[in-house]
Amino acid sequence: MRWCLVLTTALVSLAACGGGGGEPQAQTQLGDPNPGLSAAQLASFERGRALFEKRFTRAEGHGPDFNTTSCKSCHGIPVTGGSSPLYRNFILAAHDDGSTLTAPFELGQFVQRRFSHTRAIREAVTPDIEVVTQRNAPPMFGMGQLDSITSDDILANADPLDGNADGISGRANLDGTFVSRFGFKAQESSLEEFIRAPIFTHMGITSEPLSFGPQTTGLRVERQVTGDPNLPTIDADGVNDPELSFQELFDLVFYVSQLAPPAPLPLTTQSGRGQTVFGEIGCAQCHIPNIKTTGAPVNAYTDLLLHDMGPGLADGMRQGAALGSEFRTQPLWGLRHHAPYLHDGRADTIRDAIDAHGGEAAPSRTNFLTLPTSDQDALIAFLETR
Repeated sequence: MRWCLVLTTALVSLAACGGGGGEPQAQTQLGDPNPGLSAAQLASFERGRALFEKRFTRAEGHGPDFNTTSCKSCHGIPVTGGSSPLYRNFILAAHDDGSTLTAPFELGQFVQRRFSHTRAIREAVTPDIEVVTQRNAPPMFGMGQLDSITSDDILANADPLDGNADGISGRANLDGTFVSRFGFKAQESSLEEFIRAPIFTHMGITSEPLSFGPQTTGLRVERQVTGDPNLPTIDADGVNDPELSFQELFDLVFYVSQLAPPAPLPLTTQSGRGQTVFGEIGCAQCHIPNIKTTGAPVNAYTDLLLHDMGPGLADGMRQGAALGSEFRTQPLWGLRHHAPYLHDGRADTIRDAIDAHGGEAAPSRTNFLTLPTSDQDALIAFLETR
């Protein structure tokens, strides 16, 4: 079963709080909440921000194995909720028998924990582990808007068999009938689980799904029969579980869901030309400016689908339906705020990131490389407004 967080109209509906997407209001600054929140909603948002920035201690249940002490440690550049430099990358690893990936670390973990309160020697990536890759922290801005996009709107752009023969065969990573959309391989369908899992994996902070808690705070949880339910996290650090209360987890999820998307910069003559070039060379086939067909637009420049990005970017990690060379189209809003780029941060510049595109994106990369220098510069200038 999949437990799905649904934000109610009374408390946290994106439509009710003015967070339906599109180009944010001019006064919205990076790290601000969606405009229009009530006093109670703002209080929940600020409590969530405080938890996001909080450095947890052993007495509060931190560890015993961990990579960091706070969410902000990996999501703090340029402001709380952002990304991180390369030194904050974490290792994702798996045993691969050719058909199944299995976790190489204790407690069924695919993520290496680099530090421990109790171990003399940290978890090791041993030579017998077949799949080893890195992940750079993705920015969290606009997550609620991505959550608001219907599965039908995402599936409308899917073409898994390339029926129109354009070389683009995006496909969905499904959780039952619901389209997963969070993570570099669209491996998570629930914003709640996208937050709960790293809290436990990277900090050792345990929690219970919101569906296990009281239903009196305006949160409505719907059960969808699509697989195993998200279960409470439990560890043996001497602190009673769950270490994060229902209200704390609620506030944390609410905070992330209401982080406003980054406001774009105004277009100049050069960047306006770049916007045209972006469409002409095929970038917009995957980085769709807005994929919502009704309601306020979500100008994230993504289709939230999986695409084969070629052997150069392939990492061998299979998550859900995503194969080792497949990645979800990364949203481009806020691009100027969070270098380095790509799933592992290998690209220092936007130009480097374009050059690394392969597979289905190879024709667009070739088109870019054959452009006049002035058009290449214009395209980069456009992306630097996002």
